Amino acid sequence: MNSRKGFSLIEIIVAIAIMAIIAGAIAPVMFRQLEQTRYTRVLDDLTSIYEASLGSPKDDYFGFVGDVGRLPDSVEQLIDGTGQGTSWHGPYLALAGGVHATDVFGMPYVIDSIPVRVRSYGPDKNNQSGGGDDIYYPENPISTFKGFLELQVYINGRLITDATSDQVSASLSYAVNGTPSNMTLNFSGSTYKFSLPDSVHQGKHVLTVNAAKATLDAATQDKEIVTILPGVTTQFQVSMEDADYMTRLDTDLNGNGIPDRQEDMDGDGIPNSMDTDIDGDGTPNTIDPDSLDPTITGGGGATTPIVTAVTPNYGAQSASNLALVIDGSYFTSGATVTFSGTGVTVLTVPATFNASTQLAVSVNIGASAATGLRNVTVTNPSGQGGTGTNIFEVTTAGGSPSPSITQIVPSSGNQGATNLDISVQGQNFQSGFTTTFTNANITVVSNTFVNSSQLTVRINISSNASTGAGTMRITNPDAKFAETTFTVNALKPNIAQINPNNANSNTSNVSITVTGSEFLSGINASSSGSPLSIVSRTWVSSTQVTVVVNCGFAFTAQQRKLILTNPGGQADSANFTVNGLF
Repeated sequence: MNSRKGFSLIEIIVAIAIMAIIAGAIAPVMFRQLEQTRYTRVLDDLTSIYEASLGSPKDDYFGFVGDVGRLPDSVEQLIDGTGQGTSWHGPYLALAGGVHATDVFGMPYVIDSIPVRVRSYGPDKNNQSGGGDDIYYPENPISTFKGFLELQVYINGRLITDATSDQVSASLSYAVNGTPSNMTLNFSGSTYKFSLPDSVHQGKHVLTVNAAKATLDAATQDKEIVTILPGVTTQFQVSMEDADYMTRLDTDLNGNGIPDRQEDMDGDGIPNSMDTDIDGDGTPNTIDPDSLDPTITGGGGATTPIVTAVTPNYGAQSASNLALVIDGSYFTSGATVTFSGTGVTVLTVPATFNASTQLAVSVNIGASAATGLRNVTVTNPSGQGGTGTNIFEVTTAGGSPSPSITQIVPSSGNQGATNLDISVQGQNFQSGFTTTFTNANITVVSNTFVNSSQLTVRINISSNASTGAGTMRITNPDAKFAETTFTVNALKPNIAQINPNNANSNTSNVSITVTGSEFLSGINASSSGSPLSIVSRTWVSSTQVTVVVNCGFAFTAQQRKLILTNPGGQADSANFTVNGLF
């Protein structure tokens, strides 16, 4: 029998076929895995380059753009700051062992500005602007890396409403192509806000607010770091305190640069240097206790003190040695302070005299003192006294005081106003407050708690809201409230043109387009008389109304008034002619 020493041809062919089948199955998988690996590397590079360029605003980091003020032209600019200006603080990207300057296809990465993204040309190596096989990050790119800023300024607790008169200015420092630059903010007298005239790149920038002083010293200045986010308007507030600040409410009758309020001992609104002072001792006659002064009888003048405020304006039961400041006018040295009711004991007798407009006292409040509002009386040595009504509150131990409102800006709004922001200033406001109005058809859009002395209330005033003065009430979560006056103004319509302005006698359903401004929904149309009569009116917008009229019989031309009346009763008219038969 012969022994077999090899494979037959058929066996070899079968083996080769099996190997080919296996290779055919494995090769596509291997190629897909290779392509996925290449894609993953490109996407990792794109992500790193994007974050180096724009940072991560949600993490308070803004990358190359935040420092230099523009997008990098290439990956190299993220690593080498040559020619990038003094604001370049990189490197923002490290290549060693990580990110690559070119993609796996041998092409440089591209950084697009519209939309903002980082891109690879893909396997075909052709720039298809994000189409085709281009690979880019992020998947949903932003349209801009710039944002805007709106600013409200408070000085000594008062909202600045007239930047020119108040001598307040604001500017923002940022970088342009790596070079420090500065942009002055514009002020709006309708919103009481400063705003940037143009968008500024994302990042942390220095905001500077300057306010004139009442002295020859340099202006009061406040610097804040403000964060600009891409594609949005950042709302920001600055609060400054400076006793020397010269406001538009200050007068300076003697022209020495010091507000009269700071040199008005007798509280008459006139600086001491301009008050009559016969004995020349620097004290106005009205409050000079010098018996040799012939204008003084009984010493101390003849002006009744006025009590306007107590700070703080509340105290708790069992409070001991509570320091209070009494503000007002016409106070004299030796004045005493008393509180209505029982349980509040004044320890400082007489009161400490700070100025004719301010006294200081310390008080004890008994454990059983009745809670609620108290009157505060100041009595001068002359015997003349003045009382501030309900300006101090006794609360329970650990209890919250009632809120108080000192000012709202604006204090009125027009019918039809939308998203009107009211700044409320006062004391003892609490988060979670509510706002109500007695004027019908005022809708509160939002209540914003800024701090315990400042709130913002946004409202809509419907076109048919009740006009005139009404009550605005702020209620804290503990049900304590404060009220002030808010006025709804009746809006007067303004007719600019009517078309047509005439029609023939005995013509029906003439459609007149009235254009102008301040037209409110619910506006009424009427005529001054026959032969012009109103069929219907349609409110189109605040600038357009359509009125349909009939023109009756007229031998000769007759001119009549077409009258539009807003819901508040304010009206305007235009002439319309009914052409006669002859």
